[in-house]
Amino acid sequence: MEYFDVYDINRNKLNYTKIRGEELLPSEYNVGVEIWIFNNHKLLMTKRSINKSHPLEWEVPGGCSIVNETSLDTLIRELKEELGIIITKNECKYLTTTIYKHQFVDIYTSNLEINLNKVNLQEVEVSDVAFFTKEEFLKLAKDNKIVNSVFDRYNLIKDKLNNY
Repeated sequence: MEYFDVYDINRNKLNYTKIRGEELLPSEYNVGVEIWIFNNHKLLMTKRSINKSHPLEWEVPGGCSIVNETSLDTLIRELKEELGIIITKNECKYLTTTIYKHQFVDIYTSNLEINLNKVNLQEVEVSDVAFFTKEEFLKLAKDNKIVNSVFDRYNLIKDKLNNY
C-alpha cells in the first residue's frame, strides 16, 4: 500500500495521510509530477499499460508523491521505477504547477539524453516509450491517443516549451 500526504487548496500539508486510491474530500489534494523531456526537438512519451486507466494512451512520464516526498523526489523515483532512467535534481527544471481535479501537478522539463535501447519498462505501468516531433505529438492528440489531461496541460504550457 502506498500512502500520500494530504494538502489543502493552498498546498499546506494537513496532518494526515491517505492510501493511494482512497477518495479525496472536496477540500483535499495530493501532489503529482510530470516531466517534458526533449532530445533534438523530440518529446519523450510513455504509453500507459493496458491495465491502467486510459489504457494504451500516450503521456509524459510522471506520477504521484508518497508520504514525505518532495515533487522533485517523486520525479526522480518515478523515472527510475517506470523507465530505469536516472536523473539528478540538476538535470530538471521546474516549469509551473497546475491543478487537475484534486491534485497539484508540478511540471518539469529536461534535455536529458536518453537512449531508448537502455530504457527498462515497468510493464504494469508502461507498455512503450518513444520520442515524438511536435507534429507527431499533435497528430496523436488529434487521433485521441494522448491522455486528455496531459494534452490540456500542454496547451497551458506550450508557450514555455521553447525548444518544442
